[in-house]
Amino acid sequence: TCKFDEQAAPIKALIQGFDDFFGKWTSGGGGGGSADQDSDMMESFCQICRSLLSTIDKEGLNQLREIIPNIGKILPQVATSEAKAHIVNDQGTSSIDKVGSATKRRMHLFHVLFKSLCSAGRPVLIVHDDIHWGDSVEGLKDFIANYVNIPCALQKGARHHGLMIVGTFRSNEVNDEVIETVNSIEKSAHVTKVAIGELAQTDIGKLLSATLCLPLRYTQELADLVHTKTRGNPFFIIQFLKTIIQNQMLQYSVSHRRWMWDCDVIDMQMISDGVAELLTTRFNQLPLHLMKTVIIASCFGSQVEDSTIDLMEPFNMQGALQLAIREGIMEKAGPIYQFTHDLIRQAVYESVPVNERKAFHKTIGMVLLASAADDSATHLLAVEQINFYCQDVSILCPEECAQFAGINATAAKFAIAASSFEQARSYIDAGMRLLKPNHWDEQYSLSLELHQMSASISCINGDIGDMSSCLHEIIAHVKSFEDSLTASSLLSKLLAASSKYDEAMSNILSILSALGEKFPEDITLPHVLNELSVIQTTCANISVEQVKRLLPMKDKPKLNAMKFLSMLCSYSIQAKPMLVPILSCRMVRITIEYGFCDDSIVGLVTAGFSLFSFTDDIQLGYRIGKVGESFIEESPNRHALWSRLCFELDSNLKAMVEPMQSAVGNCPDRYNSAMLTGDIDSAMMSLLAHCIGSLHIGTELTSLSKSFVACIKQSTKYQQETVLYLAMSAFGACIFLSGGNGIGEVEVKSYQELNQIGERKKHLHLLYQNFFNEMYCYFWVGDYMKVFELSKKHKPTGQKRILEVTRTFFEGIASLTLARHTHQPNWRRIGEEALGKMIKWEKISSWNFEQHVKLLQAELHYLNGHMNSAEVAYKASIAAAREHKFTHYVALASELYGRFCVENLMSEKGAAQLQVAIDEYKQWGAMKKVRDVKAFMDTVNPSSIPRRLSGKI
Repeated sequence: TCKFDEQAAPIKALIQGFDDFFGKWTSGGGGGGSADQDSDMMESFCQICRSLLSTIDKEGLNQLREIIPNIGKILPQVATSEAKAHIVNDQGTSSIDKVGSATKRRMHLFHVLFKSLCSAGRPVLIVHDDIHWGDSVEGLKDFIANYVNIPCALQKGARHHGLMIVGTFRSNEVNDEVIETVNSIEKSAHVTKVAIGELAQTDIGKLLSATLCLPLRYTQELADLVHTKTRGNPFFIIQFLKTIIQNQMLQYSVSHRRWMWDCDVIDMQMISDGVAELLTTRFNQLPLHLMKTVIIASCFGSQVEDSTIDLMEPFNMQGALQLAIREGIMEKAGPIYQFTHDLIRQAVYESVPVNERKAFHKTIGMVLLASAADDSATHLLAVEQINFYCQDVSILCPEECAQFAGINATAAKFAIAASSFEQARSYIDAGMRLLKPNHWDEQYSLSLELHQMSASISCINGDIGDMSSCLHEIIAHVKSFEDSLTASSLLSKLLAASSKYDEAMSNILSILSALGEKFPEDITLPHVLNELSVIQTTCANISVEQVKRLLPMKDKPKLNAMKFLSMLCSYSIQAKPMLVPILSCRMVRITIEYGFCDDSIVGLVTAGFSLFSFTDDIQLGYRIGKVGESFIEESPNRHALWSRLCFELDSNLKAMVEPMQSAVGNCPDRYNSAMLTGDIDSAMMSLLAHCIGSLHIGTELTSLSKSFVACIKQSTKYQQETVLYLAMSAFGACIFLSGGNGIGEVEVKSYQELNQIGERKKHLHLLYQNFFNEMYCYFWVGDYMKVFELSKKHKPTGQKRILEVTRTFFEGIASLTLARHTHQPNWRRIGEEALGKMIKWEKISSWNFEQHVKLLQAELHYLNGHMNSAEVAYKASIAAAREHKFTHYVALASELYGRFCVENLMSEKGAAQLQVAIDEYKQWGAMKKVRDVKAFMDTVNPSSIPRRLSGKI
C-alpha cells in the first residue's frame, strides 16, 4: 500500500510503500496466516527475489537498495539460501553522466521491480491511497505507466498479468492531472471506476435502523438530522455519532430497552458547519500529554515509524500513543503508527496555531538532529522538520540561517547518494534560500557547493533552463580555475544535450588547454596516422596483466584532463571524427605515464576503435579494445561504461572480429545498462544499433519491422531526433524488401526528405546512412548502375566502419556483374580490388566474411570463363552462409548461382537453385525479392523449366 500525504512528495509515498512491503520479510516471514500459507507466501517472495537477482546485476541491485533500503536487508539472505553469488555491495555509485538521467533510471529500476513482483505466479494488488494529496502527479504518472507497459522493445511480453491497482482519491479535492493520468491508463489497461458518493437520507435511515435495532419509522427523524449535519459523508457520520454518544445525546435506556435521543437537543447543541470543528472539540477534551503526543505525531504526516518515536525520548511518547490507539485516534500496523483517518490528522495538526506549529517542527528537528550523527535517514528526517520552521526566513536569526543552510547542504548530499533527486532538489532550494544576500563573499564554499549540486540535479533531471542559469551564476563568481571545472563539465553536457556539439567541444578544448593538454585546430589524415603509429608501437604487446600493474592515477589535473578527454571523444565521434584518434592516443599516453582510472577504459577502447577505423591493423585495435573491455566489469560504473562504449566496442570492433550475431546480441544488454544509469541517449542508440545490426545479419524482416516501429516510437517519445531519423532511414530499406511491413504504424520519411534534413542540419552521419540504405535497396534488386551512381556521390572518407565492409562487398558484386555485361576493364578492376579487401577481412573473421569472399570469387571465375571453379565457389558460398547463419546471404548466393546456371544452359539446375533462393528469401521475409526471382523465372525459356517452376510456384 502506498499512502499519500499532504506533507510528503508523491514519489516518497510510492517508495515508502514498497520499502514497507520488503520490510515485512526482513524478520523471515510476512504472511501472517497459517503455517502452510506462510510457507507458500515465502516461496512466492523468494521467487520475486530470484527474478530480481536474475534480471539486474549487483550494481543495479545496489541502486535499487539506495531507493528502497529494505531490499538491501532481504536480498542477501535469499541469495545465500539459493547458493548464488549475488551480494549487494555496501558502497554504490550513482552514475549521473547525462542530462535527464535521474527519472529515467529510477523508472527503469521500478519497471524491473514490477516485472519481478508479477513473476511469482500470484495476483499482485497495489493500493495507491489518497492520491489527491500529490502536488505534482508527473512522477506518479510515469510510475504507474511502468505497471502497464514494458518500455524496452527488446523485451518480450507487453503486459503484466495478474496485477490489480487500486487508486483512491476525493473527487472534490483531486487535480485535473490525476484524472488525465487515470484516463490515459485506460488506453493500455482495463480500468474500472467506482464512485462512492454521499449516503442518502434513506441509506442513513437503514444504517441507523440496523445499528440501533429499531424500525425505520423510529429512526427517520434522526436520519434526517444526521444527513443535515454531515451532508451524507460516511466518515463524518461515524464521527458525528461517536460524538453524540460520548456527550450522552444518544444512549441506551435500560428501562425502555432501546436507544433513546432527543433530536431538538442534538440540533441545538451541534454545529452544522461540518465535522472539522467537531473533531477539534473532541480533540481538545483529551488529556494534555496525549494532546501533545498526537500533535508531535501529526507533524510527521499521516504516519510515523516506531524507530522515530524511540529517538523522540525527551517527549516520552510511547505510553500516550497506546492511549491514542484506545481512543481511536491512531492505530498501529507493524512498526508504524498512523492516524485512523487523514482528516483526524488534519484536525489535530490545524488545531495548533501556525507559530506554535512551526516551533513544534523546529523542536522535533533539533532533537532528531542531535541523535542523527552519521545516520542519513535520521538527518533527512530532522531537516524536513526544520525546513517547516524555515519557511518564513524573516523569523530566523543570521546564526540560524547559516546553520540550517549547512544542514540542508549535507541533507542534499545524502539524498543524492540515495538517488533521491527530488528530495535533494528541495534541500538545495531550502539551503540557497537561507544564504546571506552577499553569500558569494561571506559564504563562498557553501554557496559553491549548493550551486554545483543544484546544477548537477538540474542536469540529471533534465531541467535545462534551471541548469543554464545556475551554471552562469557559478561561472560569474568562482574564485579559481579548479572551482570552475564542475560547472564547465556540466555546461559542456548542456550544450551537447542541445545538439550544440561545436560549442561543447570548443568549451572542453579550452579547459583542456588550461590543464596542459593542447590540440591542433586543423587535423589531417597524415597527422592522425602519425599519432596512431606511436600507439601501434607503444601498445604492440599490451595485455590485461600489464595494465593491472599500473598504479591508480592520483594526479588531480590529469584526472580532470581524462574526464574532459572522455567527454570530448564522445562528442567528436558525432561531430569531428578525425579528432577521436588524437584524443584517444593522448588518453593512453596519460594512463601509461600517470596511472589507471575509469576514463582509461574509455581511452583504451576508443584507441582500439581508432586503429580499426584509420589503419589496417584491425587485430591490434581489437586486442586493445578487448583489454579495455576486461576492466569494464570490474568498474563500479560498469553500466555507464557499457552503454557509453557500445558504438565503438560492439557496433564496430566486435562486429568486425567476432561473429556479428553475437555483437548485435549484446545490444539489448547495452540498452538495459543505459536505462539503469538513466542514459536515454545511449539507450536509444543501443536500440537503434540492435535494429540496424539485425537488418545486416539477416533477421526475419516482419519481426524486425516491429522492432523498428518500437524504436521510432520511443525515439519520438524521448525526443531523440538523431535516432529517429537514422531509424527511419534503415526502416525504409526494411519496408522496401519486406514489401510494406510496418507502413502506417509510424511516419517514415523518404530518402529525399531525410537527405534534406541531413543537409540542413549538416548531419554527416545521417547523410551517409541515407546513402548506404538507398544503395542497399538498389543492390538487392540488382540495379547495379544505381549502386555506383550513388557511390560516386559518397566517396569513402578513409575512416573504416563495419558498413564500409558491406559497401565494399556490394560494389564488388555489382562491378563484376557489370564487367561481364559491358566488358569494360574498369569494372573488373573495381571488383578485383573489392575481392582483395574482402580476403584481408576474411583472415580477421572467416565467420563474418567467408561467404562474401567465396561469392566474389565465384563471380570473378564466371567473368574469367572458369565455369567449374565458379560453380564450386557458388556452392562454397552457400554452404558458408548457411553454416554461419546468414539467411539473406544463403538466398543471395543461391540466386546468383541459379542465374549462373540458367545463363549457361543448365536450366533445371538453375530452376532448383532459384527455388532455394525463393525459399530463403521467404524465410528472411524479403517478399520483394521473392516476387523478383519468380518474375525472372517466368522470363527465361519456360519450355526448358519444369512446369511447377515456371511461374506456377
